[in-house]
Amino acid sequence: MTTGIGGAFTLGTTGLSANIISITPPNEGVDTDIPLPHLGLSKGDYMPYMPGDLKEGDEFSIEVANDHNTNIPTGTEETCTWTKPIGTHTTAANWVFPGYVKRVQENPNEMSERSTITLVVKVAGTVTKNAAA
Repeated sequence: MTTGIGGAFTLGTTGLSANIISITPPNEGVDTDIPLPHLGLSKGDYMPYMPGDLKEGDEFSIEVANDHNTNIPTGTEETCTWTKPIGTHTTAANWVFPGYVKRVQENPNEMSERSTITLVVKVAGTVTKNAAA
C-alpha cells in the first residue's frame, strides 16, 4: 500500500496493494501500572504506582481506497513495515514488526466515487525502528 506522498505500509505475506488515504500510527506506552500500596498510607491518600516492564504496541488505523475486488485476510500474523514519507532524506525511516489485520471496516460511502476501507492492524511484537538517512 502506498500514499501519494511517498509513505507506505506493507503486509509481508498478504501482498495487499491499495492506495493509502491516511495512516494513524499507534500510541506507544507502558501497558501495566503496578499498584504499590503500603501500611504508611492513610484514608484519602493517592495510591502510588510504578510502571510495568511490558510495553503495549497498540494498533495502526489505515484508511485505503476500496476497489471492491480485494479480499483482506484478518487474523494472519505477518511481518508489517510502515515506511514514513522520505521528506528531505535519501532513505525513509521505517518500523518493522510482527502484526496482523485485526479488523476491516467498509466505510458507508458505497455510492460515492471515494469509497474507503479502514484497516486496523495490531502490533503483535517488538517494533524495530530504523532512522531516516
